[in-house]
Amino acid sequence: MRPSKPLSVVALSLSLSGFAISDDAEPAKKGEPAIPAATTSPAADEAKSTIAETAVPVTAVSRFPADDLAIRKSGEDFCKAYRAGDSAAVAELFAEDAEYVDEHGDVFVGRQKIAELLTSVFADKPKCQLEVTIHSIRFISPGVAVEDGTTTMLDDDGLPSRSAQYSAVHVKSDGKWLTASVRDHVAAPQTANLEEQLGWLLGDWVDEADDSVVEFSCQPILNGKFLSREFTVKIAGNAELTGSQRICRDPLTGQLKTWTFDSEGGHGQGTWYHDGENWVLKTSGVSSNGSTISGTSVYSVINDHTITWQAVNTEVDGERLPDGEVFTLVRTPPTPSDNEKPVVSE
Repeated sequence: MRPSKPLSVVALSLSLSGFAISDDAEPAKKGEPAIPAATTSPAADEAKSTIAETAVPVTAVSRFPADDLAIRKSGEDFCKAYRAGDSAAVAELFAEDAEYVDEHGDVFVGRQKIAELLTSVFADKPKCQLEVTIHSIRFISPGVAVEDGTTTMLDDDGLPSRSAQYSAVHVKSDGKWLTASVRDHVAAPQTANLEEQLGWLLGDWVDEADDSVVEFSCQPILNGKFLSREFTVKIAGNAELTGSQRICRDPLTGQLKTWTFDSEGGHGQGTWYHDGENWVLKTSGVSSNGSTISGTSVYSVINDHTITWQAVNTEVDGERLPDGEVFTLVRTPPTPSDNEKPVVSE
C-alpha cells in the first residue's frame, strides 16, 4: 500500500504539476545542519543579503549558506569571464581533471582541454554573450554539490538565440569550490511541433492504488500552439489537489516551457528536455504557504498506453525531500459515443 497524504501527494503532484507539495512533508535527511526559511542566524542573514545582490538568483537559502553563496559567486565569475572572452579565467574555475560533455556527446577532459575549447569558441564568436540561470544547488555532502540550470546564448542585440539545460558537479578543494564536471543536455528540436515532441502525453491517463487515484487529461488547444493538462489527485475518494497546466514552445529560445496552477493557490514554471530515453521536466515555484520549491520529474514512455514518472531532487525552502517512488500511468480507453450502436450478432 502506498503512503497516504504526506508522501503520495508530494510525489503525485510534483510529477503532474511539477512543483506542488503538501505542507506536512518532511525533509529527506536528518541530523544535517539545516536553515529553514523562518530561521535566522548571522550566516543565513549574510547569505540572504549577499545572494540577493548577485547576478545568479537563488530561491531559498540552503543548508550550507556560505558554500551555496560561493558556488553562485563562481557562476557569476564564469559569466563575466565568458563575456570578456577570457578562456584562461573560465578554465581556472574548473578542477584540474574536470570533464565537460557537450550536447552532442563530445567529451573534453582536463582544464587545459577546456581552455583550448573556449579559446576556439571565443575566436569564432568574439562578441558572444552568455546568461546562466541556476535552478537548484544540492549538497550531496559538505564537499560535493550538484547544480542544475540553463545557459542562454545572446545575439549581438542582447536577445536570446539559443538555450540549453546543464548539470554540474562542484567539489571543495583546499577551501575553494571548483567545477569537476559539466554536462549539457540535448535540446528538443526547435522545428518540431508540440505534438511531435510531447504527443505521448495526449489523452486521458489514470493511476490507481489502494488509497489514491491520479487522473490527468492532456489536449492540444489554440490551434495546437499549446497543450492543456488538467489533473486531479484523490486520496480515499476525496479530491486532495486539482490543477491546470499549459505547455508551449518559447518563441525566443525554442525551449519547451510549462506553467502550472493548483487548487491550493500554488504556482510554478518549468522547462522540458529530452535525456536519452526519458523526458525530464525541471521546475521551480511557490506553494500556497509561501514555500519555495524546486524539483525534477522524470517521465519514461513504456509503450503507447503506459508511461512512468518519478519526482526526484525535490527541495522545499532549501531542504531536500526523499525521491518519490516510480508511478505508472495507463491510458484510459475512449468512452463510446452516443452515436455508436452495439453490434448484435444474428
